[in-house]
Amino acid sequence: MKNRRIILSRYPRGVPQPEDFELVETDVTELNEDEVLVETHCLSMDPAPRLRMDGAAKFPPPLPLGEVVMGRGAGIVRASRFSGLTVGDRVAGELGWQEHARVPGAQLRKVNPNAPLQSALGVLGPSGITAYFLIHDAAKVRAGDTVVICGAAGSVGSVAAQLAREVGARVVGIVGGADQARFVREELGAAVAVNYRSAGLDADLASACPGGATVFLDSVGGSLHNSVLASIADHARIIAFGYISAYHNVATVQAEYGSVYQIIRRRATLSGFLIGDYANRFGEALEYLSAALSAGTLKSFEHCVEGLERAPAAFAALFSGEPIGKQLVRVRTQTSE
Repeated sequence: MKNRRIILSRYPRGVPQPEDFELVETDVTELNEDEVLVETHCLSMDPAPRLRMDGAAKFPPPLPLGEVVMGRGAGIVRASRFSGLTVGDRVAGELGWQEHARVPGAQLRKVNPNAPLQSALGVLGPSGITAYFLIHDAAKVRAGDTVVICGAAGSVGSVAAQLAREVGARVVGIVGGADQARFVREELGAAVAVNYRSAGLDADLASACPGGATVFLDSVGGSLHNSVLASIADHARIIAFGYISAYHNVATVQAEYGSVYQIIRRRATLSGFLIGDYANRFGEALEYLSAALSAGTLKSFEHCVEGLERAPAAFAALFSGEPIGKQLVRVRTQTSE
């Protein structure tokens, strides 16, 4: 059996370009004990792998050139030497940018058989789980809060905005353009959408948060972080769960995240967030999110492109602020199940 895969052919400078990757064809080799062969149906485009696409990276370490690009995926088990999975099981995990993946079975999770397979990568996967714990645990959002969400139109932000509204908070979504602004207002119910590209960003944020933001969910860092801090309330809760503004420069990532002056002045709380800390409670989050989807109080928003060969362009789009909802690449249709 042949397997098409996308490898990293050179370390990108700035936003990844198609020339940084190569589509190659290899043979699928025999499984080892406790491995399974997964036919990839869809891939999740997430910004974190960009941190490993740098030869100077130390943590996480750089992805070696010539290796398949890392990435979460969902698919169907086609062969198994792992007792916990059988042929036909629907699974999700670290599959990489390829049509077939040999994976240790213990590293995969079975997914909801009653939901679309791709939802295991979005609202019923890491994006939704992250949003759940950001809102309910890390920030403890409550009725009356003003919640500023960076990347409100994205995979985590679009779920977090809905969950915040559900508990009675007022949502201010930071977006990258007019289409995203309409989306967060009309589909997510945000009170205000603020364009981070606006020349009057600071004034727009002040107007959007007249009483100050009581919660700030920040996946960006850098200058945007500083702009939002100018509009926080006393005793605000700030949760830093990403720093995409610096993902193209390892040295910048390891330097200053953003200003701390306003944190001191407003006696705010700044907390770091890693989704892995909640691993033993993922089931709780998935149960809540699944029920909310079934009840119609939570919606799933996805942007899907067709074809493995389009993965590099879909990945690059994450850093331009273009996609709305979860960015996915469909490798294979589910008709082959």
